[in-house]
Amino acid sequence: MADAFRIIYRFNIIGRGPVYTIKISKRAILRIDDFLYDLHGNKFRVKGIEMYRRVSDDISFEELPVGIMLELISGVPVQGNILVRDLVDVNYLFCNYPLYPRRVDEDYEEEYQVAGLDHACALFSFEDFETGKLSLYGEEISGLTIYRGWMMKPGMYWDLYEQLEKRNILLINTPEEYERYHSLPGWYDDFKDETAESVWTAGNNIEDVAHISRYLEGSYIVKDYVKSRKHEWYDACCIKNIRDKGVFEKVVGNFIERQGSDLVGGVVLRKFETLKQIGFHEQSGMPLSEEYRVFIYAGKILAIDDYWTEKAEVRLSEDEYKWVESIAARVKSNFVTVDLARKEDGSLIIMEFGDGQVSGLQQLKADAFYRAFKGIVQRRT
Repeated sequence: MADAFRIIYRFNIIGRGPVYTIKISKRAILRIDDFLYDLHGNKFRVKGIEMYRRVSDDISFEELPVGIMLELISGVPVQGNILVRDLVDVNYLFCNYPLYPRRVDEDYEEEYQVAGLDHACALFSFEDFETGKLSLYGEEISGLTIYRGWMMKPGMYWDLYEQLEKRNILLINTPEEYERYHSLPGWYDDFKDETAESVWTAGNNIEDVAHISRYLEGSYIVKDYVKSRKHEWYDACCIKNIRDKGVFEKVVGNFIERQGSDLVGGVVLRKFETLKQIGFHEQSGMPLSEEYRVFIYAGKILAIDDYWTEKAEVRLSEDEYKWVESIAARVKSNFVTVDLARKEDGSLIIMEFGDGQVSGLQQLKADAFYRAFKGIVQRRT
């Protein structure tokens, strides 16, 4: 069994060092002098353990938080908010193929094969869970687990997290972390100076959208809290002039109607930014820009992928890479993606954040992606 401990709070006692309040799973055992690792392979020795006083009769003894003092063997504080006994024991949970539940979904076949070389991999039926049933196949797993599958609404992820936790399977991101970076309102305030101006509604009423747009000028993009319909660029995504009532009602109306029950949260209006174009999409006519997807793991860059540049090799400058590192350090989740684009003036802008578990690799090869995880394990001290 792979023990994993989630950090709830952290603080420093002068003269004694950092103290971490952690949640211990029911089957896990923790002792003084145990060695633990964070998600980047930094090593720690448990030098003190303290049980906290019961604060409510509604909390069982097993649910009480535990305070631990750590010796920083690697000389740095914990990165991320999870400690494990062994990074090699990280599991992966993939969506299965609906018609053949013991096979991985064909869109994740390559990832499944590569991840399975070094990690235990289980399969999960997305379709069964939509009806309230948790169906797992493949290898039996426990402990820290990274989900690689289809997007789900925050409520569904919350249910999955809780049901897996009962089986001692700990998803790398909590439901709160998932929603924070899966939905634009969750991350916008923290990064509003590095992204496009945005306003949003709490639902899909077009009159509410018109209300929040009344003081806006210029071109805007329509989306929900998670996704746009960018491949329907002129019909359900881009409003060239938001003061043009006819175009506004057409584009917003089409977006709401076509999203239907898939609409997440409410309707978002994001200021259209003039980006450095590299062409147009063959089918939709959507303008293509110099874009990057950055995978961030426990506050650090794990991998970077160019979005639309199969033939051209595009690199970030040293200063730009440092800027991306500063963005990563401010993220309050263990595993996310951030999509960046280059503006016409040459600067970079944040386009979107996403939960890393449901973010596609785009053009990044599966072996390169999982090699990055393997490199963390190999670097541990």
